[in-house]
Amino acid sequence: MKTKNKILIAATLLTLTTQSTFAFSHGRPIWDRRTSSSSSSSSNQTVAQIPVSLPTPVPATSSPTPIPVSSGYMDGDIIFIQSQSTQSAALREATGSVWTHVGLLVKQNSAWYVAEAVGPVVSTPLNDFIARSKNKAYQVYRFRPFDPTTMRSAMLTAIQKYNKPYDIYFEFSDTRTYCSELTYKVMLDVTGIGLGRVQKMKDMKLDGPYVKALIQKRLTEIGKELNPEEDIITPVSQMNDPNVTLVSSSQ
Repeated sequence: MKTKNKILIAATLLTLTTQSTFAFSHGRPIWDRRTSSSSSSSSNQTVAQIPVSLPTPVPATSSPTPIPVSSGYMDGDIIFIQSQSTQSAALREATGSVWTHVGLLVKQNSAWYVAEAVGPVVSTPLNDFIARSKNKAYQVYRFRPFDPTTMRSAMLTAIQKYNKPYDIYFEFSDTRTYCSELTYKVMLDVTGIGLGRVQKMKDMKLDGPYVKALIQKRLTEIGKELNPEEDIITPVSQMNDPNVTLVSSSQ
């Protein structure tokens, strides 16, 4: 009897812990295609992994109402913004580009959302995503190998596959994910062609003050070393991919 009680208590604690870590920012994730009736059962919900702590982003200033679906966009379009998070100064130095964050456009309930890797992968209303960009600057591109009419379902499955904690070390692995790694791997899984050019860490500009400070904080202080041969995929390399076409721009 005592053993059964211990098992029951442990199961109860596990259930409470699981429910408390369900942390998708805007309710049900965009890739979750369950109907409203099935969503009422918490036992069927996908539990988000606890994300690595990230710098606090600049608060969105736009209306929380999602932007209605535009005839000019398609599922799977790639949107780039000029992030103002703490790590973005280092990314601008390392890549030589102001375009430091990227996500995938997905249509849900007649509105546009952005699937972005910021911890777990979350669905962010498009206008809130743009509001976080410097001067609300954005550019939307279309990856020509991707066909939204036949590949949308596969894209949602791939997004869920790479729903991992945020990778503060920018390592090319399947245990953690950063923004451009998500868009690269989703398109690679779905189309067989990766979005952007995979480079080495040593190809980045690593001698700037912001980059050095980031390396010191995230690597050196915990006894890790930067691997110059580590693969990396950057937002700007995706923007410059020969297989993308500009759809719209704020500039």
